[in-house]
Amino acid sequence: MNSIFQANKYQILRFFISGLIATFINFLVFNSFYLIFKNIIFASLLGYSTGLLSSFVFAKIWVFRDNSQKKIIKSFFIFCLIYFLGGLEMSLVIIFLSRLIDNYKIAWLIGAFIGALNNYLGSKYFLFKK
Repeated sequence: MNSIFQANKYQILRFFISGLIATFINFLVFNSFYLIFKNIIFASLLGYSTGLLSSFVFAKIWVFRDNSQKKIIKSFFIFCLIYFLGGLEMSLVIIFLSRLIDNYKIAWLIGAFIGALNNYLGSKYFLFKK
């Protein structure tokens, strides 16, 4: 496991940094549209969609450096599916752990780690495989 991490440490770092940037973009768009329209559902959907699109662009261009000529719409759909499954896993882990331990923050952190691991591995070995 350590050798896998060592071989991919810069890619994993880029994945982490791009996730932080996409989250910031998500929040910036959410906050801006909420302040303008005062509609939390609209702002949330627009923010999340923009963050997801940013994540995809960063993953394709910077994290995994995918230069293939795959159809972009199909790739984005698969990316969304991978991230949906990661979000589902995260939610299930949080629900399960919050029943076992009395600390929702730790349950969230472990769930977020599992979700991010799913997203990284799914993107690396399924979507952007070389």
